[in-house]
Amino acid sequence: MTPSLLPPNATPLERAAESATARIGDVPFPVEALGDPQRIPLRWLPWLAWGLSVDSWDDDWSEAEKRAAVAGSIALHRIKGTRASVETVLGRFDQLLHLVEWHQAAPRADPHTFEVRLPIAGDGVEPGGRRATAAFAEAIIREVSRVKPAREHFRLVQTLGLEGAIGIQGVARLTGAVRQDMAANFDTSPAWAAYLQTEDGEPLQEDSGAFLDTAP
Repeated sequence: MTPSLLPPNATPLERAAESATARIGDVPFPVEALGDPQRIPLRWLPWLAWGLSVDSWDDDWSEAEKRAAVAGSIALHRIKGTRASVETVLGRFDQLLHLVEWHQAAPRADPHTFEVRLPIAGDGVEPGGRRATAAFAEAIIREVSRVKPAREHFRLVQTLGLEGAIGIQGVARLTGAVRQDMAANFDTSPAWAAYLQTEDGEPLQEDSGAFLDTAP
């Protein structure tokens, strides 16, 4: 036991406290890890983030995302207010996000403006998912606003890439037409099949001149 450092006139309470804490130095405590974003225990990581002035923090992030945000805080503050800082933030959200400054747009946009473009459908882009949600867009706007140059104004543009094709098909058909002129005569004679006839096909008549029909 380490010799007591208390004076001879120490009170019983002081001597009891000394005895209770005599082996506190043997308790393992990772002091050297408290300043390391990769080694600090996860439950203490938010305090290190606060100490390093991490501007953005989300409890829903994975452990890897939280440690990366803390580890990159100092480097991000060194370039804060530049294009590089905006691109760093965009890279955390989605690799498909890209920045277009006013002088790069066609036609040119107003000076000191830029666009953040996010493809939500197109060649190589799976439609829908997280990047098509309003919450994802709001998070991008919020985080870009934290690090962009103060004089710059921007807008988030969600883009759709569509592809189409036109097929042309030819069809040929041979046809012929013959024109014939015929006279149409309407037969007003009675239908003789309904009347009694002679062997020569002549209808039989009564004395009154009426034709004899086959009806019973």
